[in-house]
Amino acid sequence: MPTIDCVDDIEIAAPASLVYQVIADYPNWTRWFPAYHCEILEGDGVEVGARIHHQYGRKPMVLSDFVRVIDKMVPGERLEESYVEGDLIGTGIWEFTEEGSMTRAAYHCAVRSNRFMTHLAFLIAGQRGHSGVYQNLLQSLKAHCEALAQGRPGADADSADAGFDGGDGGGDDGG
Repeated sequence: MPTIDCVDDIEIAAPASLVYQVIADYPNWTRWFPAYHCEILEGDGVEVGARIHHQYGRKPMVLSDFVRVIDKMVPGERLEESYVEGDLIGTGIWEFTEEGSMTRAAYHCAVRSNRFMTHLAFLIAGQRGHSGVYQNLLQSLKAHCEALAQGRPGADADSADAGFDGGDGGGDDGG
């Protein structure tokens, strides 16, 4: 089965603790990246052991659909998760490294495709497609966190379509 193993990252002018809080607040990702919807399926919020449903895109054009389990949380530093069902199976690790007034937010995704359409997307677009999706997500994360850090109003996404470009990142592997 096709696999992806890549790291996408970005520098954000905000404290690592703030960037971590925004990432760990899965139910509110839609506020800053409307194309991505997360819902807690099991657990008392975002905590170790919580099962979180992730959906990239909107019906009828859902590009990726899977469930992650939170494996480890180190506030301000690291969030580890496993992709356990749906389009993707594998692991994901968020790391937050603060250097002066900047934070490097990095996501290491090591997954295999688990469904026919995802197999095709991985074969056609692979890592390039995944990184296209994550670069859009990371740009939205950067804008949101920097606005929050500066106390600016309108830290949420500017429009209902922010971050969703119909998948022109090259594939439907938005994990």
